[in-house]
Amino acid sequence: MANKQIDMRKTKLIYKLYTSGTSKRRISQQLGISRVTIRKYIEFFKRYRFTAYEVEKMTLEELHNLFKDGQKRKSQRLLTLRQYFPYFD
Repeated sequence: MANKQIDMRKTKLIYKLYTSGTSKRRISQQLGISRVTIRKYIEFFKRYRFTAYEVEKMTLEELHNLFKDGQKRKSQRLLTLRQYFPYFD
């Protein structure tokens, strides 16, 4: 299903594996998640400049709220763009 958020435990594992040197392709194979999704989660953590240690110490609820807030900001930008460019909707 498109745009379905994965389990927060897996997001922690994605970043832990990535920061330990595992390739995105290998992470994708190990977890059964597409490489595109793996890349999006890694980019999300990099954007906030989190270390693997910081991500590991976050609770699942904190991670969930972080992703939820990130989606809200994106949605607000999208609404603003739609206001100026309605013909792209």
